[in-house]
Amino acid sequence: MFRLFDKKKKPETEDGVIVIRKPEPNTCGGTTETRDTRAPKTIVSEEMILFDVTSALPVSAKRGEESLGYLSAFAAPCGEGTFLLLETGEGFRRRAEKTLSWALVRENVFPALVRLTKELDLAADNGRHSSTAGLPENFGGSVMIRYASGETVSFSDNQRPILSAGAGERIAALFAGAMEGERIPLPDPEALCEIRFSEERKNGGYTRASLTLNADGTGVNRKTSRYDGPQVYESEKPVDAGTVAMIRKTVGETGLFAWSGLPASDCKPLSEKTLAFLLEDGEEIAVPGDRLLPGQIRDGFFRIELEMATKH
Repeated sequence: MFRLFDKKKKPETEDGVIVIRKPEPNTCGGTTETRDTRAPKTIVSEEMILFDVTSALPVSAKRGEESLGYLSAFAAPCGEGTFLLLETGEGFRRRAEKTLSWALVRENVFPALVRLTKELDLAADNGRHSSTAGLPENFGGSVMIRYASGETVSFSDNQRPILSAGAGERIAALFAGAMEGERIPLPDPEALCEIRFSEERKNGGYTRASLTLNADGTGVNRKTSRYDGPQVYESEKPVDAGTVAMIRKTVGETGLFAWSGLPASDCKPLSEKTLAFLLEDGEEIAVPGDRLLPGQIRDGFFRIELEMATKH
């Protein structure tokens, strides 16, 4: 059973959020829908600093199986350029195979995204969030767009598409076009000679590991850890060539060398983590573990941490 709230009564919280509907207490499943009455429907700022949009797209029989049925687009400032990620899927089936690509481009893509956001009137649904429990997958999506002024466009629904097919196609076309522009070169993961991991915990504990990569493709992982007490634990273990190859592949596939230029996430970590990549030419790339990232590649840091701090 669901409880629908009388809009005249406006059960509004102090932050301006109205609960439109939510399940009765102890109800299994159901839909929770809220609206932020303070969310602007017109954005004044012309300086965008984040574009993060994911949505299933309505697909009709007339448009065919090859029409765009899913879109995920992410853009964030990254050093002297823009970090872009685009994932698309075709056809009627939401679980259809998807195509994923990312790029670090020199172009500032945000002026074009500001114009497109206005043309698509994405702020029209700003502040509405609907979540239906128990769905086997996300049949809708979410939008998070941030501006330097502090203004945001945020709305979500996991039950139905939140973008029109046309809007999805225009966003995909803009990202695909931008990715064809000049890219900022990143080092080859094959040039890695050492990786250092550090986790500094608030209680004074730490885990520090150094993975030395050998010429034959193997490696040696040396780790030092301290937890609640004064005891320090040390270990040194060999790392097989398959694991080293997986680590190099992870660095390349997730764009880890570009992460150092990305802004920090709003989520405050429980500890400070860093990966430092040392290259054959002496260059060092330090990547904090709290970067703002799209979900598709966010686990790149953790995969390497797992090998260095846990498995070895």
